[in-house]
Amino acid sequence: MNRSVIVGVAAMLLTTATALAQPAPAGHQPGEESAVLGALDRYVHAISAKDLRTMAAMQTPDGMTYVARPRKGGGTEIVGRPNSYWVDPARAEGPALRERYWSPTVLVRGPIAVVWAPYELWEDGKTSRCGVERPADGSHLRPEG
Repeated sequence: MNRSVIVGVAAMLLTTATALAQPAPAGHQPGEESAVLGALDRYVHAISAKDLRTMAAMQTPDGMTYVARPRKGGGTEIVGRPNSYWVDPARAEGPALRERYWSPTVLVRGPIAVVWAPYELWEDGKTSRCGVERPADGSHLRPEG
């Protein structure tokens, strides 16, 4: 009987040691928040400056942006645009833009970061749209480096 108790304790210790040796899954990484917000700030400034070159350098080339907006007559429509839309040279013309966000919530897990924040976009000094979203769709932004 002592032998089965020893074997049982040894198996339990081995299982515990193996579990402790496993790397912990990456959780929220608050030390990365300033880098994520820095990247978003650079992107928002690039929007306001119509700096398409900086915007293109910060986007993933094959990314998409999806926007849900009210449909005339009721309901919601989902509009998808490839990242190339935002940096098309034709977008350098048109109204003066200014975008800002505030009170961001930053979530970081491994190489993925998401920023949720209220925002407002002005076109020629007038509010064009506002709300709460991932500004400039944070899923396609990447920090320098």
